[in-house]
Amino acid sequence: MGYPDVRRVKIRGLMRRQDWPCGLKRSAVAAACLFGLIALMAPSLSARPLDEVKASNLLRIIAYEDNRPFSWSEDGVAKGIDVDIGRALASKLGVEAEIILRMQGEEVDDDLRANIWRGPLTGGPVGDVMLHVPIDKELVIRNKEAVMGSPYFEERVAIAVDPARTGETPGLDVFKRERIAVQLGTVADYFLMFYEGGALRANISHFTKPKAGIESFLRKEVAGVMGVRSQIEGLLAQSSGTATFVEPPMPGIVRSSWSVGIAVKENSRDLYYAIGNVLAELKSSGELAAIFSRHGVTFVPPTIR
Repeated sequence: MGYPDVRRVKIRGLMRRQDWPCGLKRSAVAAACLFGLIALMAPSLSARPLDEVKASNLLRIIAYEDNRPFSWSEDGVAKGIDVDIGRALASKLGVEAEIILRMQGEEVDDDLRANIWRGPLTGGPVGDVMLHVPIDKELVIRNKEAVMGSPYFEERVAIAVDPARTGETPGLDVFKRERIAVQLGTVADYFLMFYEGGALRANISHFTKPKAGIESFLRKEVAGVMGVRSQIEGLLAQSSGTATFVEPPMPGIVRSSWSVGIAVKENSRDLYYAIGNVLAELKSSGELAAIFSRHGVTFVPPTIR
């Protein structure tokens, strides 16, 4: 996320995984070598600079496979905000769009490697551009093979509330008496569980699937749902539900907001600049906000950090 979700964006996506110990078992080394050999042998189409994209009349766009409301597949058809943005980018560049939906890797670094500069271990093309990449300084520094930037949206952690039960602008203390739903294992979950030393724990309802939390909220079983605002808004829109959104102070939370943008291969900087210019045009014309609105999501311009 959310990024695909808050858990992945910060806990798994932006924090670097521990290095393998020097005493790595021989069998593990052999397995790693085998995967490397497969990667070298697998057919893979390289990312192309702008001239090659235009000559082929095709822009390959990578989006996440299960990342509502930004990208998902329904009856074999790619849908979502990022899918619509990708098609708009291709149209503005005067080429056709090829939307490729891929599963999340364990870390964002894995996704960049598989989708932008090396290709999946199982074979298949890399993309000309990848969408919904968190723009984080450390991530940029350690991924020299990719160029990241041109943020087009800001993800935010927020709480959807029922104002009839919480008031219009509630603080977190209201959930000392009302129940709040949160997805298990996310940054929002960790924050709520340890807020004021666990003061809210008795009133926290956990769910594993985002849709389950929204359904609980619409059945009035909980007075609020905490998580990534765009995800909650998109699910509410699908269910024709409404809510008031609040962003109370969240002292100690790992990260309450982050920008998402694009990534291209390091040798495709001209394509990067061209896409960045198109994104700026879509924003200034209002078309970008309109795409978000069609999916029931409030467009939040990225904060310059």
